[in-house]
Amino acid sequence: MPSMPSNANFLAAIQAMTVTGVDRHYDEPPASVDISAGECAFPTMPDAARGEQVSTCVYQSMTRSIGYVIIVEATGQGTQPQNYAKLAALMDNLETALNALAPGTVNFIEYEISTTGNYPVGGSEYWAVVATITARDQ
Repeated sequence: MPSMPSNANFLAAIQAMTVTGVDRHYDEPPASVDISAGECAFPTMPDAARGEQVSTCVYQSMTRSIGYVIIVEATGQGTQPQNYAKLAALMDNLETALNALAPGTVNFIEYEISTTGNYPVGGSEYWAVVATITARDQ
C-alpha cells in the first residue's frame, strides 16, 4: 500500500502524466500559449491539507490537491460546435490518464473535471478542460 507522497512527489507525478490528444505538456502554468501548435496541458499550484485526526494515524487525514488544465482553443476562435466536441473527448482522455495514475501514486485519487469557455492565460481566454485532482490515503 503506497504511503502519502510529499507535495513535490505528487506534483512530479502529475507533471509526468500525459493525456492522449494533448500536443504539449508543461510542468507549470505557461505565461502564454500558442494554440496554433495544438492543445496544451499543465498543472496549477498544488494544495495540501490535513483534516480532522480521527486516529493516531496522522497521515490518513492528509490530502494533496492540484489543478490540471487542458487548453483547447482561444475563445472566439473556431466554432462553438468544434470546440465543444473536443472538450468531451479530452475529458475522457484525462479520466483515463488519472485512472492509470492512481495505483502507483497513492491509495486513492479523486477528481472533478469541468469545462469552460473562458479560462485565462496571459491576458487571453480559452476553451479548456479544468480538473481538480485530490490524493488521499483512505
